[in-house]
Amino acid sequence: MVFVSSIRRAIQQRSRLFLPTPVHLPRESKSNSQSLLQEAAIVHSVEHGFPQLLPLGVRVLTKLKKVIRFEMNAVGGQELSLPAIGRRNMWEASDRWNLMHNELFKFKDHNEEYCLSPTHEEAITKLVSSVCKSVARSNYPLLLYQITWKYRNEPNYRHGLLRTKEFLMKGFKNSLFLRRFYPSSFDLDLYSFHRSEECAQQVYEQVCDAYERIFQKLELKCFKVPADSGLMGGSLNHEFLGISPVGEDTVLTCSTCGRGSLTNKPQCEHTEKVEQRAIELGHCFLLGDRYTKAFDAIEGSSDVTEDKKPLIMGCYGIGLTRLMAAAVEILTPRGSSDIRWPRRIVPYQVAILPPKKGSPEEANGNKQTLGRLLQLDNNEWFVDDRTELTIGYRLKDCQKMGVPIVITFGKRATKQNLCEVIDVYNNRTEYLSYEDTLKFIQDYYSVFC
Repeated sequence: MVFVSSIRRAIQQRSRLFLPTPVHLPRESKSNSQSLLQEAAIVHSVEHGFPQLLPLGVRVLTKLKKVIRFEMNAVGGQELSLPAIGRRNMWEASDRWNLMHNELFKFKDHNEEYCLSPTHEEAITKLVSSVCKSVARSNYPLLLYQITWKYRNEPNYRHGLLRTKEFLMKGFKNSLFLRRFYPSSFDLDLYSFHRSEECAQQVYEQVCDAYERIFQKLELKCFKVPADSGLMGGSLNHEFLGISPVGEDTVLTCSTCGRGSLTNKPQCEHTEKVEQRAIELGHCFLLGDRYTKAFDAIEGSSDVTEDKKPLIMGCYGIGLTRLMAAAVEILTPRGSSDIRWPRRIVPYQVAILPPKKGSPEEANGNKQTLGRLLQLDNNEWFVDDRTELTIGYRLKDCQKMGVPIVITFGKRATKQNLCEVIDVYNNRTEYLSYEDTLKFIQDYYSVFC
């Protein structure tokens, strides 16, 4: 076959991708994303609330982390990593060992009691407390974040990645955290520390703006709404909600002003409000001095005792694995078997489908153009080299996976010495030369990436 000898290592071969046949597909799930992600081998299963991400899922997650890191760094965040395990005495200092008793995975080791951390307010505040007396005033506001797996003993895990026991979280410890508890996910936590309420409020608005930019880059329309603080406490907090029938929040949206609010916190005076279900995409909190006072995190640059006050804290969180699933829920039309991703985080940007083995297109095909495409050094492309299968079958696989652009070599393209470029998300097809194909793809992604 012409393409076999042309494939470079930079172009991934579909036959070598680890895409196992899905097992234990969910029955009668209300979640669109749960079945779609498993059928496309993005997620293998979420057995008992613990997700198994396959290579395609990790590619999506890696790109999502890149989007979030850019915005967190832009507001002055510095990334660190905190232990997943917390000691009982640390959690007792904030009284959350008892308050969150049922949500904590607890265990003993050498007569010491520990938990798997569902959040890191205690750990980050203890860290800052241990060094704050030597931190110069010029270091404030201090914004620290991590992207890490979190664990919560969620008895009602469901909807695939939307509600799990293990989850990847982005946290920005300004002093934050979520009032809902999801068994497991990969999350962002951002925590910020300030010398004054005024500074804390300014940073809070800046981080909220950064969250809105993140969701805009992910092509997700969201509503920023005032919310309850729950066990987190604090004086101010907002949720960022995306409309979806599988959501567990109820939001009132107004077509006149374009704003939304929770049903128990109406913010709009217009009467043309619609009640809709929504998924929580992120949450921001101003925590005040609840944790800094408990851990004696005091601004220590002054020698005057009365000037030594607890730092003011803020906290901001996004569940990355949850956001992956939420994006699929929101962007993929109900009833469709083809995933729609935000273009910035697609598993692969382009798929190449050579002609079927033994077909007239293979014998008379545009070997030169196909060979040039396969020589491109681009790890965002893959070639579906399963040429024993028809182009139509392989195209359907690409659509299920959520690949936005597919290049095929069917009858018309072969006859005219062109590439058949299928814009999957916009349901259109172009017949282009090699040069115009590359320009089409570059222009397509320049809007999103």
